[in-house]
Amino acid sequence: MRAFPHALLVLCVLGLACNRSRSDGPAAAAPGSDALVGGPGDDPCAVYIERAAPGVRCEAIDAARCTCELVAAVSASAPDPAANSSSASGAPPSPAPDSAVANLEFAKGPQNTIVQCVSGPCPTRSADFITGAYPPIAIPAGGASVQLEFRAMHYKPYVGTYNLVPGRNYIEFTLEREFGAPVSAAFQFEGAPAGTTVECVSGPCVDNKAHAIDKFPELPLKDDGATLLLRFNAPGYRTAMTSFQVRRGTNAVPVLMEKAPLGK
Repeated sequence: MRAFPHALLVLCVLGLACNRSRSDGPAAAAPGSDALVGGPGDDPCAVYIERAAPGVRCEAIDAARCTCELVAAVSASAPDPAANSSSASGAPPSPAPDSAVANLEFAKGPQNTIVQCVSGPCPTRSADFITGAYPPIAIPAGGASVQLEFRAMHYKPYVGTYNLVPGRNYIEFTLEREFGAPVSAAFQFEGAPAGTTVECVSGPCVDNKAHAIDKFPELPLKDDGATLLLRFNAPGYRTAMTSFQVRRGTNAVPVLMEKAPLGK
């Protein structure tokens, strides 16, 4: 706050130097000031002051006289130390937080359920499995709302509106089965050698008997995602075991078997 009067003092001394230079020679510095000692020489008054005092604009009256005004804030050249305390310590200023992040965690749904953001601050418009990591959503500190659509095979789509808050958000939803959707699991065994039989070892098995692969019974299921342990046998091949997660409807099951050594 003391820089502005000081600048005026500099201007006064410089103006005095211009007015006296032609007759008295170089001007002397005022006591206690930072004014330059010496006159402008052969320069016009306006040129000399603009060169010696940055931030000042002058107009010549004649070769020895001029009028001047400040065109730049003097305080800008002498910043308040308190305003730059963070810069002096080397740490960048920390802006006040005006937004936050919402992390979504989805309730359990049917097998291969996907979620897609329909409206609101969507982080992506792609359809993703609910079992994967969903991108965080940047929201105002006061919260926001989004519309999410959930879909799964043999289920009706569901769209819900959810109010989000910073931090963890548990997203619940319920999918309704389509009318006429299958209620049991059927199987197609792919790549099995001739004469292969399959046996359900554990899981929601109908029985634990060995069946020809084209006569394996359908399994009634209350929920998708049940896990079966199946055993395969075929002439000339090693016994193979496969763990398979099944859903209602047709399930394609790959059969991988190794040939047995000769004589086995």
